[in-house]
Amino acid sequence: MNIKELWQRFVKGFFTKETLIYLIVGLTNTAIGWIETYIYNNFFHWGYWTTSVVVFCIGLIFTFVLNRKYTFQSDEPLSKLLPKYLLEVLICFVTAYGLGKVILDWFFSNVWAPNISADMLNTVKGILANCAYIALNYIGQKFFVFRKKKD
Repeated sequence: MNIKELWQRFVKGFFTKETLIYLIVGLTNTAIGWIETYIYNNFFHWGYWTTSVVVFCIGLIFTFVLNRKYTFQSDEPLSKLLPKYLLEVLICFVTAYGLGKVILDWFFSNVWAPNISADMLNTVKGILANCAYIALNYIGQKFFVFRKKKD
């Protein structure tokens, strides 16, 4: 099998209805989170940490419900899925943002040092860590939380 065939198999396997729904749920969650953040900070003046925790918790619930029902179409009981979901999210978060920070700090210090401000560099690192979180979360939900039983 050559590289072109491998690439075609990857694209066919990756760009599925399930993946598209997962991305739509994630983008919707992100947009809602941005709106929530704006409202909580500018109208309620909750501050960074309170706003972040509330937005994160609402996002967890939102994505769990939609991914369970629409993306992965699971009918497993909540008592079985919810602990797995929370563990999976925690592992993905620590991996993407914790380990990711270490790797990105090393990369941008030792391999490539772009000529940009520290604030912009932190923004780039944040975006890359967020992308890693999204990818790891999809894999974790597909193969751990909402794994389909083989017939």
